[in-house]
Amino acid sequence: MVLMSIRLLGDVSAVDYRGNALSIGNRRTQALIVYLALKSRPTFSEIGRLLFDDPNAVVEVRELVRDLRYALRFLPPEVLKEENDHVRFNRDVVDVDAQSFNDLIAAPSLNSIRKASELYRGDLCAGFVTHIHAFDAWIAERRLSCQRAAAAIFGNLLTTLIRAGWWEEAVDVAGRLLSVDPAQEVVHRTLMRLQLEQGRPDAALRRYQECVEVLRREHNREPDAETERVRREIERALDQNPAPRDVSRTPRTNGPVLILLVEDDLVSTALMEGYLTDGGYDVVAVSDGGAALIELGRRGFDMLILDINLPTLSGTKVFEIMTQKLIDTPALFVTGMPGTEVETQSLEMGAAGFLRKPVQKDVLLQKIRGILQRSRRDSISR
Repeated sequence: MVLMSIRLLGDVSAVDYRGNALSIGNRRTQALIVYLALKSRPTFSEIGRLLFDDPNAVVEVRELVRDLRYALRFLPPEVLKEENDHVRFNRDVVDVDAQSFNDLIAAPSLNSIRKASELYRGDLCAGFVTHIHAFDAWIAERRLSCQRAAAAIFGNLLTTLIRAGWWEEAVDVAGRLLSVDPAQEVVHRTLMRLQLEQGRPDAALRRYQECVEVLRREHNREPDAETERVRREIERALDQNPAPRDVSRTPRTNGPVLILLVEDDLVSTALMEGYLTDGGYDVVAVSDGGAALIELGRRGFDMLILDINLPTLSGTKVFEIMTQKLIDTPALFVTGMPGTEVETQSLEMGAAGFLRKPVQKDVLLQKIRGILQRSRRDSISR
């Protein structure tokens, strides 16, 4: 059982198992919490050197540990372990997000990358300054290392999402990558292209302007030729459609677009069917996987919206059968299930997109438009 959760990615906080924030006013005691959260088994000598600039400050360190125990007095004593000249948090009952992040990036499967990206809510101990010179220098070095790891994680995830055609998710990840390292011109350019692909040239132009500002401020240089080429593409798109696009209405271009909605929850079915009808689409709705396969055998659909948790056959099983039967109808997976595993599975299987419930109308229609645009381009290229 986790008795205490320590959050170091972003603002520093410590919360007990009841959800109560632990109030620790002394900056040196707060620094000790951070150090113990990031170091597995430090000695009193190491703590003394870092927090008192004296490796022989054992008495002062023991007093500091007593202050920490007092701050944790409402928690079971096994939270903090003292062993001869060592002190540590009991990792069996203390959860540290930064340590979980390090564990995930050490085994970089796609699911681990997704979980790590969710954990990284901000820089390590962002804004946390103790004015203890040795400690502040140490945490600054750890912060930089964590930033580099986060940039690599977001970069890998961004590449995967772009290859899969998950533009909306890719835009979000590109934005998070730039929050870690705003001077990456190639990421600015990638985000510009993604926003242009989404039909948002106005947003792409704002991204170009932000890129110019960062490059001038951080590197005293102008964007390179490839970035300027993308800018010209954006300006041409704006000349053709200067107003921001309305994502709530999707006009039909080549006849009616037929969507198969597979959803067993009556409320979700009614909501999504209403959204789709308002968006100008024809809809066939069924409530289980078996019925979906029957409908796919009867006629062709432009797109499939597939709830994952279905009776008879799960959504993922329906998609597996479609793949085996060479039915290449693009599928948007929808689920209310928590966790990253189901989204990762959708991506690995080749789904065209993924949404979590409750589904919002504008998000759904924008995602559908992007999927249909990609599907039409793929058909033309074939």
